[in-house]
Amino acid sequence: MYRIIVTAKKQLKGYCHVHKEGDTFIIEEGQIIRLVKGNGICIYALAAMLPLFPALSKELPADDWMSAEVQEYICLDPENTMLFEIKREKV
Repeated sequence: MYRIIVTAKKQLKGYCHVHKEGDTFIIEEGQIIRLVKGNGICIYALAAMLPLFPALSKELPADDWMSAEVQEYICLDPENTMLFEIKREKV
């Protein structure tokens, strides 16, 4: 099982009203969201990443693109776009 650590890395466009650089949330046990730093979790950002969390929380074949320890994702908000870093941490 893997813990997934999601961190807001960089504002790419506009101004995100939810996330600031460094804001972090964690996905534990493949289904529990814990806010570590910040005021909340933007629904656009969550929608972009949500389908990935179940797979990222499990052991994956080494040649699977999702098995990378660190990945980057962009939220779906077309006006206020934030870049996020997603890390997998074995627990």
